[in-house]
This record gives sequence, structure tokens and C-alpha cells, in this order.
Amino acid sequence: MTDRHTAAGMRYWTYGRGRRDTFLLVHGWCCDHRFMEPIARHLAGRPARVIAVDMPGHGQSPPPPEGYGVEQLAARLRALVAELDLRRVVVIGHSLGGVWSLAAAAGDRDRFAGLVMLDSAVAGPPGAAAAIEEVARSLRDDTSGAARESIVRSYFLPQSDPRLVEWVVSAMARPSTEVAYAPIAALAAYVGSGGDEAALTRWDRPLLLVGSNAPFADYARLARLAPQANIGQAAGSGHFVQLEVPDQVNAMIDRHLELTG
Repeated sequence: MTDRHTAAGMRYWTYGRGRRDTFLLVHGWCCDHRFMEPIARHLAGRPARVIAVDMPGHGQSPPPPEGYGVEQLAARLRALVAELDLRRVVVIGHSLGGVWSLAAAAGDRDRFAGLVMLDSAVAGPPGAAAAIEEVARSLRDDTSGAARESIVRSYFLPQSDPRLVEWVVSAMARPSTEVAYAPIAALAAYVGSGGDEAALTRWDRPLLLVGSNAPFADYARLARLAPQANIGQAAGSGHFVQLEVPDQVNAMIDRHLELTG
């Protein structure tokens, strides 16, 4: 069963009825909670509480007056966790949602106990910030959505299911031009200032990163910054690993939880 609620100015959905563990699922750029459903429904089979959010300005959540900075959106996640009085939260974020999750968890070690990032742009290779900034520039005045669609399609493999590709393209076309541009510009600033490196260094608790066929993270650099990290590689998947190869991703999450729980 799935129920919809509101906290910290964000819509969120709950899956399952357990209370032993708490999982917070965070979608990525221009997405919504539906992008995390394969993981949500899998984890709901545990004696766990599973929460999937629509981040501010995404899905059914209103835009944030404080803006789309990484730390601002991370603060919203911390506010939601505090408002619901959640403890020992394992936060699972896809793509930019993984960066928001990292910043949230690193800023509240009292409530967050674990972190999973799915193909997130952290610990990138040299020039990563400049590459992200270039993407942001292409989106700034993209009122037609052509640049956004091109980027989204590039996240898939030639062999990807065309029905899934079209569903993702359609869903990610819905947010405004500001929502497409501002979070990516904020990510470029965050990475450029070393925010991801500082957060990874600060986060010394369980961490899993699952990369795609063309991962954004430099695995060797990530291992240096977070030597406790488990690093997995999805086979035969583009960027949306939780949608394209959910069995692989869920198995890696299960194994990670088994090793670190």
C-alpha cells in the first residue's frame, strides 16, 4: 500500500508498514518519486518504513523560496527527517538526488546512518565542474525543451527499452525551465567549490555507490575520499540504473545492507 503525505513543504509517499528500519528515497534532476518506485517496492518487503519524496519544484511539491542550491535542498531533507522524528535513516538518492542525499546526511550524523548513491556526480574526474557548468548553460534558456530532451536521451544505451526511454523523456519534460537549469547550475558550483569532496570526507559511515555503463564518479577517487565505500557497477544500463536493471540494483543494496547492518 502507498500513502501520500506532506512534511517540510514536500509531498512524500510511504511504502510498507514496518518500523524497524527507515529508508528515505530521493529522485534526481527533473524527476519525481515514481523514479524510485522499483527500490521502494522492493524495500517495502522488509520490516521497514520506506519514504519517497518529491523534491521542491518537482512532482507535486511546490518550488522552494530559498532556491535550488545543493545545501538548501539538503536542508529540506534534514527538515523532513526532523519533522517526522526519524532516526537511523538510510538515504538512497539517484543522480543529483544522491548529491542532495550526501549533503543532507553529512550535515546530520545524529539522524542519518547510511547512504546509497545511484550514478551520482560526486568524486568526478578533473574538469567535472566545468562539464556540469556547460550542461547548465545549455539549459538556461532552453524554453523549447530541446536541449533537455537531448541530454535525457543521451543517458540511455542504444539497447535500452524504447518504451522506458519515452516514459522518462515525457516525465522529465514536465518541470519548468528554471527547475531544469537552476539545480544543475547549483551542482556545478557545489562540485567546483569541493563541496562533494568535503562531504564525502566527513561521511565516515556506510556508503554504497552504484555506477552505470558510463559512471559520473571516478571510482578510484571516491575510494580515496571514502575508503569505507562499497562500489558497484551495473551491467548493461544507462544512467537510470534503478529503472533499467532493478534486480541488479536491489541485489547490490541488499548485499550492502547485509554487510553494514
